[in-house]
Amino acid sequence: MTAAPSADRLTTRDQAAFIAAAFCAVVSVLIWTLWVLPIVRSVEDAEPSAIGGSISVELSSGQTAGVWASGRAASLGTMECVVTGPDGSALLQRAGSALRWDDVLWWVTPRPGFEQRSQFTSVDAGPHLVRCEDPLDTYDGEFLVAGDSFGTGAIGLGRTGASDFGIGEVLVFCAVLCPPLAVLIPLVIVLRRLFTRRRARR
Repeated sequence: MTAAPSADRLTTRDQAAFIAAAFCAVVSVLIWTLWVLPIVRSVEDAEPSAIGGSISVELSSGQTAGVWASGRAASLGTMECVVTGPDGSALLQRAGSALRWDDVLWWVTPRPGFEQRSQFTSVDAGPHLVRCEDPLDTYDGEFLVAGDSFGTGAIGLGRTGASDFGIGEVLVFCAVLCPPLAVLIPLVIVLRRLFTRRRARR
């Protein structure tokens, strides 16, 4: 006869759950240390400018930066920005994906009301000039240049990998989902085992 498993011994399912929790904990530490906190510090250190002004920022070749803004011009979508490289040419700006930093991580943004509106990548190293204005000359607001939360590239997920999700979208999702899972999974297993052990003693 096969001996019944001990109540103190972890089942294969529980072991897999603990491994998943440990993985979530590692991912959480990496994302918050290498991605979230550096962006928070860059937004905190950046000097904002009023709409209609310009900001000069020194970038290395291939570096990606984000344009963050607050105020009615930004929220109503009337703010327009132009990024000029060291050679005087205008750089392309890109918008974010569906799920963005502002949707779930607004509470860690050190400057309340600021949200990233676009990103751009430098071609040549040197000073880059960012100018934002309201063409209607009606609404006010501020903008600054800081770290990019959109990310570049995408990850193919889904059953066949055909659904592309932006890097920033995946990172922001993991940043808010992984920490609770790392705590809740072991807690649920411990509580369930305590309940099972107490019921077995009755």
